[in-house]
Amino acid sequence: MTMMMRTSFLRRAAGFVVAAALLAPVPARAASTAKPDGKDLWSTHCILCHGETGAPGPQAAKLGVANLSLAKWQASRTDDQIRKIITEGKQDTLMRPFGDDLTKEEIDALVTYVRGLGKAAASKKK
Repeated sequence: MTMMMRTSFLRRAAGFVVAAALLAPVPARAASTAKPDGKDLWSTHCILCHGETGAPGPQAAKLGVANLSLAKWQASRTDDQIRKIITEGKQDTLMRPFGDDLTKEEIDALVTYVRGLGKAAASKKK
């Protein structure tokens, strides 16, 4: 095989490899069946302002960050209202929207977790 023929052959072979790679079916990403973990999401997105238990630290409280563990706060919000606040944020506060960052399922997991913060605080008072 001459040098010119070998080069031509290698180019065609490389072209076939690239074409095969481009045309090969892409395996579908397996859908996760695991439910999002509200505690993990809380630790990643919420704990900085709202604290570990839903009660903000002194500096955050001075800035108007809500104490989500209070029975009064828990009773004054429906799950849909909490979901809306997480998704859209709350105007004129530090609460930013997370709707572009979290899935619906992750937001639902956070709503459940926030409700648990109120229950945990209530059980500590007993």
